[in-house]
Amino acid sequence: RITAWVKDKLAELKTAGRPDDEFAFVVHGTMADPRWLDPNVDPNQRAPGTCYLGDPAVVNMSPVGLARFCTLRSWLSQWSYDDARADGLTCGRDIAVPALVIGNLADDACTPSHTHRLFEAIGHPDKEMHEIHGATHYYAGPDQRDKLQQAVDIVTDWLVRHGFARPE
Repeated sequence: RITAWVKDKLAELKTAGRPDDEFAFVVHGTMADPRWLDPNVDPNQRAPGTCYLGDPAVVNMSPVGLARFCTLRSWLSQWSYDDARADGLTCGRDIAVPALVIGNLADDACTPSHTHRLFEAIGHPDKEMHEIHGATHYYAGPDQRDKLQQAVDIVTDWLVRHGFARPE
């Protein structure tokens, strides 16, 4: 329904002689994902009833959230099922450079199934995947410092081995 409304609004603007105008709106419910409420859905080490922005029930209808603020064209680009081209699985096969994927096993935004599907989709043969036990999405808080250091070490090692950085 939103995509149809967006396309109608763009057509109205074009008809009015203002094809480059934009219109902003807020989309609620962008955190409506059962994984954040039920740890048995796509299980990992995340804390049940939480997501990377806090309590999913609160975040889902709050003024902040994943791409909550939209414009007509940003909706088509990011959210529209039929129009968005932001599909990691489809685009992954076109990656023609070495790739490094890090999966955080307590990630409260991207679950292991995301990490594994994206890794498998990468078309380049030089690809690596590493998983960090207990790491959350943003490595937030003092208990995540060692996890963040692990991620930094993995990235640094990968960059050096691929000639993108000099060894220290």
